Amino acid sequence: MIAGIMGALVFAAIGLAEVALVNRSVYSSLRWRYEKAKTTQSQGIRPSTIMALVKFQSLVLLPVVGFIVGDRMKSLFG
Repeated sequence: MIAGIMGALVFAAIGLAEVALVNRSVYSSLRWRYEKAKTTQSQGIRPSTIMALVKFQSLVLLPVVGFIVGDRMKSLFG
């Protein structure tokens, strides 16, 4: 149980770092291209939708995977 919680915390920290990195480096260029493409009606998917998916994956799915992997790693390494 403790290994699962530790795994979830580690993966949650990785998820927070991922959100910060994507928000800082990728979102601005996505937003710029989206606004530029709005003039030609070829913008595609909104950057806010992409960021919502990244946040869900980083802040919900990664800690759940970390919880599962933490228990598996404890049983694997003793």
